[in-house]
Amino acid sequence: MRYEKKILLMLMAACLIGTSALACEEGYRRAVRLDSDEAQQIHVFTQYWDTIYPRDGNPLKKFAVTDLDGDGLLEILTQDQKGKTVPVVHEVNPQRQGLTLKSKQWYYRHIFQHNIAWFTMHPETAAGPWVGRTEIVEWMLQDSYDIYMGRKEGFG
Repeated sequence: MRYEKKILLMLMAACLIGTSALACEEGYRRAVRLDSDEAQQIHVFTQYWDTIYPRDGNPLKKFAVTDLDGDGLLEILTQDQKGKTVPVVHEVNPQRQGLTLKSKQWYYRHIFQHNIAWFTMHPETAAGPWVGRTEIVEWMLQDSYDIYMGRKEGFG
């Protein structure tokens, strides 16, 4: 009887492991929700990733996704890990086909009214768009925007 319980438990564990792995894979595919305008804009960020996250010898950067000016066009803010300089801000253009670099003055005009949900993306994750794997990066950017909008309280 004891042997049968062990086999049953092992089979259940194998089923759960297989199911959770499949759920994770499906979750990554679903992380790219290109049916919404917001998701399309986040996808634009990954399409222009070499502009947002250039390989400049500073692998750790902080990121945040916002709509500071409230015009419906998302911005991505990037800053070095120390955070002592004004972030670089790129906004999706109105056609959703590229990015517009915003000035420091623009940033200072809009920043004081908002809380920013900064996060650090590790270099191996940030390399995803360069090798055609945008899902995880888009998921992290979506998390940042969801926190900014008050839809979530934390990453994950």
